[in-house]
Order: sequence, then C-alpha cells, then structure tokens
Amino acid sequence: MKVSSLAAFCMGLSILCVPITASAEDEVPCPHPDGITFAIEPYEPINTLEPVFRAIGEQLSERLHCPVHVMITVSYSAEIEAMRSGHTDLGLFGPLGYVMAHKMAGVDAIAVLSTPTGQAGLYTASIVTRPSTGIHDLAGLRGRSFAYSDPASTSGHLLPAAALRNAGLDPDHDLAVRYAGTHTAAFEAIRNGQVDAAELNSETIADARAVGEYDPKDYVVLWQSEPIPQGPIAVAAGLSPAFRQKLLTALMSVDVSKIRLNDNGKDTVAASRLTPQTDAAYDGIRNLTPIIGVDTHRGP
Repeated sequence: MKVSSLAAFCMGLSILCVPITASAEDEVPCPHPDGITFAIEPYEPINTLEPVFRAIGEQLSERLHCPVHVMITVSYSAEIEAMRSGHTDLGLFGPLGYVMAHKMAGVDAIAVLSTPTGQAGLYTASIVTRPSTGIHDLAGLRGRSFAYSDPASTSGHLLPAAALRNAGLDPDHDLAVRYAGTHTAAFEAIRNGQVDAAELNSETIADARAVGEYDPKDYVVLWQSEPIPQGPIAVAAGLSPAFRQKLLTALMSVDVSKIRLNDNGKDTVAASRLTPQTDAAYDGIRNLTPIIGVDTHRGP
C-alpha cells in the first residue's frame, strides 16, 4: 500500500496529523450570537429575488448550524456600504459591485453560480434604441436621453459607459442620463418610450422574451459586449478562516436551481451549483473602472 507524502511526513515526525473533516467543521461556531447576514444586490425585482434567496438562506442555516438572515438591499451601492460598515457577512455581487466592495471593504470572492457544464455563467451587456428614434450608431446618442440601471452595475453602467467613451462620447455629460435603478426598470424605460436608448443585458432580454415582452424587431442594437462572468458570492474580511471554509463547504451543496443564469449570453438556464471562485477572475472588470472615475485596483 502506498503511503501519501503527508502521512509519511507525519509519521516521520511522530505527530498526529488530523485533516479538517466535515465533523471538525461542525465544531466551528457561528461568528455572531444572532447569526450572519447574507446580502443580495437588487438585480431583479425584490419580489422575484426574496423567495429564491430566502430558501437558499434556510439551506445555509441548516448546514452551518447558524441562522442566516437574507437581506435584499435597496441598491447595488447599499450592498457595498453594508459590507463596509460591517452590517453583513456575505453577499451576492455583480462583477463591478464586487471589485468596489473588495477595494472598499476587503471582501473576498469564494463562490460563483455555474451552469450545468460547471462553468461560471456568462452574460452580455448591450445598448439599444427603438427604430423610431432614427439612431443608427453610438455617435447618434449625443444629446439624447439614456437609461443606465445602477451606478454600481457592470452591464448596466460600467460596460455601456466604456463603449460610449470608446465611441468618443462622455458617458455622463454628452447624453441626458438617468439611472433607472434596476435592469428591468431600464428595459421598461426604453420599452415605453421614456428614453431614446438604454442599457439592456442578455438576462433581462431572456426573461422578457420568456413572458412575451421582448421582440427583437422592436429594438436596434447599437453595441453589444463580449461575455461577462457572473459576479461572485463574497465574504466579509472579518470572518475567520475556519468559518470561511465551513461556509464554502456549505455553499457547494446548496440547491440553487431556482436561479436562472445566462448561458454564454444566450438563453437562460437553471443554475446547476455553486463552484469556487477567486478574486483574480474579475481583474478585467477592475481594469475598466477608471472609465467611471473609480479606482478598484488592489492596495490602499
């Protein structure tokens, strides 16, 4: 029988090496007497998100032997502030929200929602208008009304702003900009003719198509991004390494099939599972943030 190098090392030193097992993780206590808080950014309407994440919170509570309180924040920025002020312990972020929270609050990515292939879900951003506006390219947006979703949104602000900048426009001052608050609200603004153009991500398109509210002929796509990785679940800086490991183990076994993901920017599919994720996966997003006047690079 072959002896592992770790076992040989332990026997050579006449010490007992005990790996961290599931039973050992069970002994790791809840970090707060009243449990932990799991924040979710409002990327969809709250009444859609709340039942899905309440069920996930219940699963986590059972696996962690620690109450998990789910909180849908009022905005993307509110989730970042909740982490910075120590009011929440883990959160589901978009890519931009995550790199901002990593810089401001020291949070760390640990998991990401994945498709049945085991790969992180991918989605796309776009800028659209209606045929009646007569706008045919990004340059034609100068002086026109435009809806972003949230200032801390990747597909709803950062990437469209970068596209506008690359087209020679100041993304904040050369258009009449408004922040709709959510991707759904930005879609409703363009759909109802309240603005001349808007951000529209592929997940919103897929959801609207599924309920008969999106017809491609009603819109002109002026720009579309390359695929964007799903944002991560991240943990607060103050959580102990032992509890982080216990949390990661619990997350890997949670049923997330009620969450819909874009599959490479196309149709939505049920999330298959959570898989481990690292901070480095979001370096591409981090490198773009100076476009919106935010430095999210690591360091003080």
